[in-house]
Amino acid sequence: MRHATRLLLPPFLLVSVLLVALPGCGGEQLATVSGKVTYKDKPVTGGTVVFANEDYTKVARLPIDKDGNYKLTTVPLAAYKVGVEPIAKPPESLMPKGAKKFDIPPGSPNYGVKTEGTYVDIPKALRDPATSGLTFTVDAPEKTFNITLK
Repeated sequence: MRHATRLLLPPFLLVSVLLVALPGCGGEQLATVSGKVTYKDKPVTGGTVVFANEDYTKVARLPIDKDGNYKLTTVPLAAYKVGVEPIAKPPESLMPKGAKKFDIPPGSPNYGVKTEGTYVDIPKALRDPATSGLTFTVDAPEKTFNITLK
Protein backbone atom coordinates (compact mmCIF):
# COMPACT_ATOMS: atom_id res chain seq x y z
CA MET A 1 0.00 0.00 0.00
CA ARG A 2 1.18 3.48 -0.77
CA HIS A 3 1.24 6.18 1.84
CA ALA A 4 0.61 9.75 0.84
CA THR A 5 3.26 12.07 2.08
CA ARG A 6 2.39 15.62 2.90
CA LEU A 7 4.79 18.47 3.01
CA LEU A 8 4.16 20.47 6.11
CA LEU A 9 5.58 23.95 6.38
CA PRO A 10 6.22 25.43 9.77
CA PRO A 11 3.74 28.30 10.42
CA PHE A 12 6.46 30.99 10.54
CA LEU A 13 7.72 29.90 7.09
CA LEU A 14 4.21 29.92 5.62
CA VAL A 15 3.59 33.44 6.94
CA SER A 16 6.94 34.61 5.53
CA VAL A 17 6.07 33.24 2.08
CA LEU A 18 2.70 35.02 2.14
CA LEU A 19 4.22 38.33 3.24
CA VAL A 20 6.65 38.23 0.32
CA ALA A 21 3.96 37.27 -2.20
CA LEU A 22 1.19 39.68 -1.14
CA PRO A 23 2.75 43.08 -1.99
CA GLY A 24 2.68 42.22 -5.70
CA CYS A 25 -1.04 41.39 -5.54
CA GLY A 26 -2.21 44.87 -4.63
CA GLY A 27 -1.67 46.47 -8.04
CA GLU A 28 -0.04 49.77 -8.78
CA GLN A 29 0.86 52.05 -5.88
CA LEU A 30 -0.76 55.46 -5.97
CA ALA A 31 0.19 58.72 -4.28
CA THR A 32 -1.34 62.06 -3.39
CA VAL A 33 0.40 64.92 -5.19
CA SER A 34 -0.34 68.56 -4.45
CA GLY A 35 1.17 72.00 -4.79
CA LYS A 36 0.74 75.54 -6.02
CA VAL A 37 1.33 76.88 -9.54
CA THR A 38 2.66 80.40 -10.06
CA TYR A 39 3.62 82.31 -13.19
CA LYS A 40 5.65 85.52 -12.87
CA ASP A 41 5.15 85.32 -9.07
CA LYS A 42 1.33 85.27 -9.33
CA PRO A 43 -0.95 82.24 -8.85
CA VAL A 44 -2.21 80.55 -12.01
CA THR A 45 -5.96 80.69 -11.34
CA GLY A 46 -7.28 77.80 -13.38
CA GLY A 47 -6.05 75.29 -15.90
CA THR A 48 -4.40 71.92 -15.61
CA VAL A 49 -1.09 70.45 -14.45
CA VAL A 50 -0.11 67.53 -16.69
CA PHE A 51 2.21 64.76 -15.42
CA ALA A 52 3.46 62.35 -18.13
CA ASN A 53 6.01 59.56 -17.74
CA GLU A 54 8.80 59.03 -20.29
CA ASP A 55 6.73 57.03 -22.79
CA TYR A 56 3.38 58.70 -22.00
CA THR A 57 1.83 55.44 -20.74
CA LYS A 58 1.04 57.13 -17.42
CA VAL A 59 -0.53 60.56 -17.69
CA ALA A 60 -2.19 62.39 -14.81
CA ARG A 61 -4.15 65.62 -15.30
CA LEU A 62 -4.61 67.71 -12.18
CA PRO A 63 -7.04 70.67 -12.21
CA ILE A 64 -5.78 73.99 -10.81
CA ASP A 65 -8.23 75.83 -8.54
CA LYS A 66 -8.92 79.57 -8.39
CA ASP A 67 -6.10 80.04 -5.85
CA GLY A 68 -3.46 78.26 -7.93
CA ASN A 69 -3.53 74.99 -5.95
CA TYR A 70 -3.82 71.47 -7.32
CA LYS A 71 -4.22 68.06 -5.70
CA LEU A 72 -4.83 64.56 -6.95
CA THR A 73 -4.91 61.36 -4.88
CA THR A 74 -4.47 58.82 -7.68
CA VAL A 75 -1.04 59.54 -9.20
CA PRO A 76 0.99 56.36 -9.90
CA LEU A 77 4.52 56.26 -8.47
CA ALA A 78 6.90 57.18 -11.31
CA ALA A 79 9.20 59.86 -12.72
CA TYR A 80 7.28 62.49 -14.66
CA LYS A 81 7.73 65.35 -17.09
CA VAL A 82 5.40 68.21 -16.18
CA GLY A 83 3.48 70.81 -18.18
CA VAL A 84 0.97 73.49 -17.20
CA GLU A 85 -1.99 74.21 -19.47
CA PRO A 86 -3.85 77.48 -18.84
CA ILE A 87 -7.61 77.71 -18.58
CA ALA A 88 -9.28 78.37 -21.95
CA LYS A 89 -9.69 81.93 -23.14
CA PRO A 90 -13.20 83.27 -22.62
CA PRO A 91 -15.33 83.37 -25.81
CA GLU A 92 -15.50 87.17 -25.67
CA SER A 93 -11.73 87.39 -26.22
CA LEU A 94 -12.15 85.74 -29.62
CA MET A 95 -14.72 88.27 -30.87
CA PRO A 96 -13.66 91.15 -33.13
CA LYS A 97 -13.17 94.51 -31.41
CA GLY A 98 -16.39 96.47 -31.26
CA ALA A 99 -18.59 93.40 -31.73
CA LYS A 100 -21.58 93.17 -29.43
CA LYS A 101 -21.31 90.49 -26.76
CA PHE A 102 -23.98 87.88 -27.23
CA ASP A 103 -25.83 85.82 -24.69
CA ILE A 104 -25.73 82.04 -24.86
CA PRO A 105 -29.30 80.92 -25.49
CA PRO A 106 -30.97 78.56 -23.03
CA GLY A 107 -30.74 74.95 -24.13
CA SER A 108 -27.38 75.33 -25.86
CA PRO A 109 -24.52 73.10 -24.64
CA ASN A 110 -22.65 75.90 -22.83
CA TYR A 111 -25.66 77.60 -21.26
CA GLY A 112 -25.02 78.20 -17.57
CA VAL A 113 -21.44 76.86 -17.70
CA LYS A 114 -19.11 78.99 -15.64
CA THR A 115 -15.37 78.61 -15.73
CA GLU A 116 -13.36 79.24 -12.62
CA GLY A 117 -10.19 81.23 -12.97
CA THR A 118 -8.63 83.66 -15.38
CA TYR A 119 -6.71 82.90 -18.56
CA VAL A 120 -2.94 83.26 -18.13
CA ASP A 121 -0.80 83.35 -21.28
CA ILE A 122 1.71 80.66 -20.29
CA PRO A 123 4.39 80.19 -22.99
CA LYS A 124 3.63 77.22 -25.26
CA ALA A 125 6.88 75.43 -24.34
CA LEU A 126 5.81 75.28 -20.66
CA ARG A 127 2.42 73.82 -21.54
CA ASP A 128 3.81 70.58 -22.98
CA PRO A 129 5.55 68.09 -20.63
CA ALA A 130 7.89 67.14 -23.49
CA THR A 131 9.23 70.70 -23.88
CA SER A 132 8.80 72.38 -20.49
CA GLY A 133 11.99 71.08 -18.87
CA LEU A 134 10.02 70.49 -15.64
CA THR A 135 10.41 67.08 -14.00
CA PHE A 136 9.15 65.52 -10.79
CA THR A 137 9.42 62.07 -9.23
CA VAL A 138 6.51 60.65 -7.27
CA ASP A 139 8.20 58.16 -4.94
CA ALA A 140 6.24 58.43 -1.68
CA PRO A 141 2.57 58.19 -0.65
CA GLU A 142 2.35 62.00 -0.36
CA LYS A 143 4.39 64.52 -2.35
CA THR A 144 4.30 68.31 -2.68
CA PHE A 145 5.51 69.95 -5.88
CA ASN A 146 5.17 73.72 -6.16
CA ILE A 147 5.53 74.82 -9.77
CA THR A 148 7.13 78.21 -10.33
CA LEU A 149 6.99 79.32 -13.96
CA LYS A 150 8.97 82.30 -15.23
